[in-house]
Amino acid sequence: MSAPNSEVVEDRNQLLSSPDHMRDMEHLPMQVLSLDRPFPSVIRVNGRIAPRTPAAWTAPNVAVRLDVAQIEGQRAVSRVYTIRSYDIATNLIEIDFVLHDGGPAMDWLDAAVPGTELWMTGPRPHLVPDFAPGRHVSLFADETAIPAVYSILQTWPSGVEGTVWVETSDRQAFDELPAVPGVALCLLPRAESHPAGTTGSLVRAAAKGLAADPHQAIWAAGERQEMRQIRALCRDHGLDRDDTRIMGYWKLGMSSSEIDRRRLEVYEALRASGRSLDDMSDEDLPI
Repeated sequence: MSAPNSEVVEDRNQLLSSPDHMRDMEHLPMQVLSLDRPFPSVIRVNGRIAPRTPAAWTAPNVAVRLDVAQIEGQRAVSRVYTIRSYDIATNLIEIDFVLHDGGPAMDWLDAAVPGTELWMTGPRPHLVPDFAPGRHVSLFADETAIPAVYSILQTWPSGVEGTVWVETSDRQAFDELPAVPGVALCLLPRAESHPAGTTGSLVRAAAKGLAADPHQAIWAAGERQEMRQIRALCRDHGLDRDDTRIMGYWKLGMSSSEIDRRRLEVYEALRASGRSLDDMSDEDLPI
């Protein structure tokens, strides 16, 4: 057996492959067709899959777990990505990789070429905004959540007004978002010298927006500490969990594998107490 790898998240009780966790997901391969760089901060992987239930892959903001490193005798090292788009007629899929320094996903990306096979588990439906009639909807996202914002905008309900705030150092990534009638797209530019998750601009935008309209619906995704601050602002303005859909995608200074390890510990405790994945909330994770 290979030596233990710090990126491997051990699932000793096989809970991640249990029916409760898998739900309607499947484990299937994707064949890479091309790798493009639509703008400086992103590599877009275009591939083809053959899912059992193609319709499930067409929903907005669905995630997949990609096996980015195979290690003999151990679980695959994996990372979660949002599907930017899926064409049910051709089974073509797009996944954007936000470029950063080092890590298993970047190593896989460096080695990938057309024809490379990548195994994935999905689709996992993630949160979408509460599009209640007559209610303003605001989205707050950093660049890691731009694919989710893109997919949500592609299916935005007619007649619902909203505002989308995006913090990124790559203007072109923001400019690619689709225009939707009644939805204002607002860029929060970040200098390349400032790391993501350190500026507080999304939190300030949320504070300003909630002060002007405390009854709007909120969707947000990005760095975990910033998302906690936005949740706190929502509570301060009287919004509850039904009014807010907020997800911490990553945490400054913590690897994705360590976040997965902490999530698994919480899930193990839930299952041991007779509860299920339905009882697990991103808000309650001690990360």
